[in-house]
Amino acid sequence: MSRFSVAEASLWGDQFVQFLRDTGREQTSLRETLRTIYNQEFRRRTDTKTPKFSCILYALKTTQQVQVRGEVVKFKVKRRVVVADQYRRPRTNAQTSMSTSASGQQLSFTPQMPQIYAKQWAELIRGKHGIEIISDYDQGNGNIRFPVVPGEPQTVTVLVQNCGAEVVTLQRFQPRQQSQELSFTDEQGAMQGQSLLLHPGGMYPIQVRCLTTCNGHFSAVLFFEFTKEPDDPFSISRYVAAIAESQLAKDLGPSAPFQPYEASLQRLVTVITEDGIPPASSVKNELEREVPLGTYQYPKSLKDTILLGPNTSASSSWAAMCSLLEAPLQAENYHQKFQLLLHLEEIQMEVDIRRYDMQDVTMVQDRALLVLNVPGMAENRPSLLRGDHLFAHLSSERDRSPLVRYKGYVHSVELEKVRLGFSSKLQKMFVNNLKFDVTFTFSRLPLQVQHRAAVLAMRRGLSSLLFPSASCHKSLFPGPFQPRWFNHKLETNEEQCRAVTHIVTGMSRPAPYLIFGPPGTGKTVTMVEAIKQVWTCFKDARILACAPSNSATDLLCQCLMKDIAPQNIYRLIASSRSYREVPADVMNCCNWDDEQSSYVYPSKEHLRHYRIIITTLVTAGRSEELGLSPAPVAGEPRAALQPGCEGSPSGIQWGGVGGGQAAGGESLLCGRMRMKGSRGRMARWGRMQTASFHLSSRLVSANFPPGFFSHVFIDECGHAVEPESVVAVAGLLAPMDQETNPNGGQLVLAGDPKQLGPVLTSPLAIQHGLGTSLLERLMLHNPLYKKSSGGYDPQFITKLLWNYRSHEAILRIPNELFYDNELKVCKSNGLDIQNLYCTWEELPKKGFPIIFHGVCGEDQREAKSPSFFNTAEIEVLVHYLKKLLQSQGKGSCPTVSPKEIGIISPYRKQVEKIRKAITSLDPDLQKLPDISQLKVGSVEEFQGQERHVILISTVRSCSTYLQFDQTFRLGFLKNPKRLNVAITRAKALLIVVGNPAVLSKDHHWHRFLRYCKEEGGYTGYPYEDESTAEDRIADDLHMLQLNV
Repeated sequence: MSRFSVAEASLWGDQFVQFLRDTGREQTSLRETLRTIYNQEFRRRTDTKTPKFSCILYALKTTQQVQVRGEVVKFKVKRRVVVADQYRRPRTNAQTSMSTSASGQQLSFTPQMPQIYAKQWAELIRGKHGIEIISDYDQGNGNIRFPVVPGEPQTVTVLVQNCGAEVVTLQRFQPRQQSQELSFTDEQGAMQGQSLLLHPGGMYPIQVRCLTTCNGHFSAVLFFEFTKEPDDPFSISRYVAAIAESQLAKDLGPSAPFQPYEASLQRLVTVITEDGIPPASSVKNELEREVPLGTYQYPKSLKDTILLGPNTSASSSWAAMCSLLEAPLQAENYHQKFQLLLHLEEIQMEVDIRRYDMQDVTMVQDRALLVLNVPGMAENRPSLLRGDHLFAHLSSERDRSPLVRYKGYVHSVELEKVRLGFSSKLQKMFVNNLKFDVTFTFSRLPLQVQHRAAVLAMRRGLSSLLFPSASCHKSLFPGPFQPRWFNHKLETNEEQCRAVTHIVTGMSRPAPYLIFGPPGTGKTVTMVEAIKQVWTCFKDARILACAPSNSATDLLCQCLMKDIAPQNIYRLIASSRSYREVPADVMNCCNWDDEQSSYVYPSKEHLRHYRIIITTLVTAGRSEELGLSPAPVAGEPRAALQPGCEGSPSGIQWGGVGGGQAAGGESLLCGRMRMKGSRGRMARWGRMQTASFHLSSRLVSANFPPGFFSHVFIDECGHAVEPESVVAVAGLLAPMDQETNPNGGQLVLAGDPKQLGPVLTSPLAIQHGLGTSLLERLMLHNPLYKKSSGGYDPQFITKLLWNYRSHEAILRIPNELFYDNELKVCKSNGLDIQNLYCTWEELPKKGFPIIFHGVCGEDQREAKSPSFFNTAEIEVLVHYLKKLLQSQGKGSCPTVSPKEIGIISPYRKQVEKIRKAITSLDPDLQKLPDISQLKVGSVEEFQGQERHVILISTVRSCSTYLQFDQTFRLGFLKNPKRLNVAITRAKALLIVVGNPAVLSKDHHWHRFLRYCKEEGGYTGYPYEDESTAEDRIADDLHMLQLNV
């Protein structure tokens, strides 16, 4: 009969608690209900012996992880993360509110596990009482790694040596749940518990054998248990890993050992700023500016409250903040709650931007400018645009006070080189190889216009739009709507016809009309048709059409221009967007002036000539173009805010900002971040808005008369935070009113709440709703848009059902998990793209165009980058990529070009390594024509796109990091929307490469994995639902922590 120690039972208890979280039942508290779940569900997932429920409950109670009162079991909640920093390595003596799960790991070539086990591991591997564990393949830090070749057995020896002066007894040698490729033998049966004496100078060999059929990372943890007279037990451990890898994987390995980042201590520094030379402005701006834009700065006391946490002297401020955050969003608190949420996001953005700062870098002089090389800038890490600025000071003076810093304005950007205008003082003292520390900033202007939108929303009476309760049931047509369809394909699609009809007749007003468009169902096509019908049917209608990105907005414009003459359409583009990026056909109706070689912003009177204005919600631009004083920028001094002023949520007395004066000699709290090499992940929402502003806000500033726009259409609304969408409405669209605006006030939102929403950085802001788009909030919380037993109410919302993109097999699991099995595959009338790869020779099962290739890889990091990569997965990706691109129509594989293939990975470092493999390391791939057109990117970069073939690298091989991923919104696990988007990009072939043991821990991935196995699409590493190597390390450390 198996007996379990408290530590072992506690481990099973931890896994059970995680199981409850994964299945959405963490709030379950009745003892008998938990017992039933444990016995009937949790224990049946494994054939391993598990303790009884009473045993794990006792262990969790003993280790103070639960409270048991009668029949009620209360799990203790971990401290929540309020400001997340994935770089940070917490100091052992620091008081911090950050979660330790965000910590880094040991240096490279050590067990890939979180830092929380580092001290315990160091104690376990330490030699004791003269006993040492040695091997020819010892890599240090208790890590033994040896190379193997698939198909060839390899044996290495691990020696237990007594270097002391007294006899020690080896009681037992035990490999804990080793990979199936590893086996262990010894001559005298120590592995079976046969004790033996180790005399001084004596050695005892252990043979480790590996035989594998595929590349990968195969490991185990060895535990040696000893006793020394009189009966003094101790343990020593080693991590053993056999590595089978190609030369490609070796070339892609860590460039330097991973070093968790730790911020230097903050100190008080006096800063003197020398202003630089901004670029000359060539923008012609005639658009009026009548509505002012406030600064909306957060009070310093708010940041103090966040960083100090709830159990401090600031607890009353924390309670006041939480009271507002936890209150349901309603018209009465709309401005205050979104103001606070935006402040929280800004505080997090300030943490993130510091990760891009550089030290000891040089610049090159180019006439009156200095040129700085910024690695990662080509990928907007960080984002720099003309007119932005940064700060630089001499590296040799970094510890001086006062510190002279030089403000450099961006004059031009080319790939990773930025030309900067500094003061004449710096220009005169500049010499080659002079080293600088560089600090980056971000513009607050996007935040400002969102703050203003939240304020104007209630002032302009938008409650009936943002919190709709009913329709006025007033049609804009006296009789039935009988359209002349522009796109005749819509005539056969009932849902698209219904959506267009309800939008044009305006029967939802004043409530917005929603187009719920799952992947590939044609929501943009539907919206474009609706705009054309409104334009045709109502000669006095004025339409504002928006989308979050330039590409989506250009697409709207291009689709409309097919049937509407360019003189009726005006595409308003921000001046910082290069005119070379604007599609040629869009140039015919945009605000680029060839004669002046610049963008122009015409007056309100001029814009009245256009019935359709198209612009982005978020786009690049300049504050000076608005004619405003420069917006405050992160990193610059700010004026003090008093309670109740514009920057402080009313009702919360945050107090004023301490320290800081004018820029001639202000006293600032400066903490320098020592960062070189790879940069961290900055959320897309923050990057896209760096030095940007809302073009819609230009129209708001111009103060158009109420009702000027009769219709506002927002495509891809699910990608935008709610205040971002409101920018296009507040001050531009008057709600429908029977008396004052009977024929206007139609707001149309299109998107998919099941796909990725806005990408934010603040855990606290996300938790309390900033990551929920306007479209998703209405669908989640407003009765008008909720699904009933009879479906959605077509008067307010239409769900599109016909998928025109993917093969039925690819669509099946997303359809089941996210769309209630309502989506239907529409067969193509032309080339049958969906079935192109159904007979490909590489498919494990013909007719099933999905491959799940299991890989037992290793999570790796390098240098100072917190991002993960997995070289074993890259090897497999390259294999399939070469099969596809080199087939030339052979082997039942159609000829495919690089631009028809996409590779998706959730980690930026993996994306970087894949690109390197394709363009620099693999000789066959890099010489292929047009290989540069093969896109490798994150899920966010592929949203809204499609490819004939999609390959996905999931990276994760250690589920111990799942909480890390959840905290920083990384990876596929714990993020079903990311899984949905990734899978549904594929039209004809989907190849997923990943560790099945890790992925199966997530409910959605487990379903997809089971589907692939059932349908015969699984190949690669044998999958038996086993735990991973790194999980076993963590498990064993947890179990043995009482016996170290």
